[in-house]
Amino acid sequence: MDTTIQSFLNKAREDKFILVFDVPPIFKSISSKYTRDNKTVIPDSVQFSVFGSMVPEITVKATETRYAGSTLYVSSHSKDSYPPVEINFNVDSMYNNYYVIYQWLNLLHDQYSGVYNQNNIAVDKNFNDYMTDLTLYALDEYLDKKIKFTYTKCFPTTLKGITYNQKSEEGKEVVSGFVFVYSQMHVELL
Repeated sequence: MDTTIQSFLNKAREDKFILVFDVPPIFKSISSKYTRDNKTVIPDSVQFSVFGSMVPEITVKATETRYAGSTLYVSSHSKDSYPPVEINFNVDSMYNNYYVIYQWLNLLHDQYSGVYNQNNIAVDKNFNDYMTDLTLYALDEYLDKKIKFTYTKCFPTTLKGITYNQKSEEGKEVVSGFVFVYSQMHVELL
């Protein structure tokens, strides 16, 4: 009998995390729950079943100081910027979740003109217009939320390719991913 105490998250499932967020403020005017076309984004499509590495390393660096003929470490009391986070997700059957990230990146750098906000979507002309908070929930084996990671002022920097492996032994999921950057990360037990 194995008496090792394990985390509830250590179960044989890949998608033990759910990532949710509101579309950035700049997308509010082109959001539609009922219209699916190339000029709108579906705000309900921003819940992702994710897998892979999503929580970054957190470092408060130490600095060396000389004292009484020795060199000691003391805390710097500061952090460098957080590293970018890579998210791997299952693409929904209508590709809506993939399309939201695609449109977000296209807003930041238009595929045809190479400029920001090519379609002149109404904005307040500040950096917060294209950013939003992302929330990652870790789930237990009963799909109950156990911990919440909130990333503030996020925006994507990379959208990965779409992968589908029909011969895979693990299933026939269509997967993709994206990389995002953010200002802060907050952690809360649920």
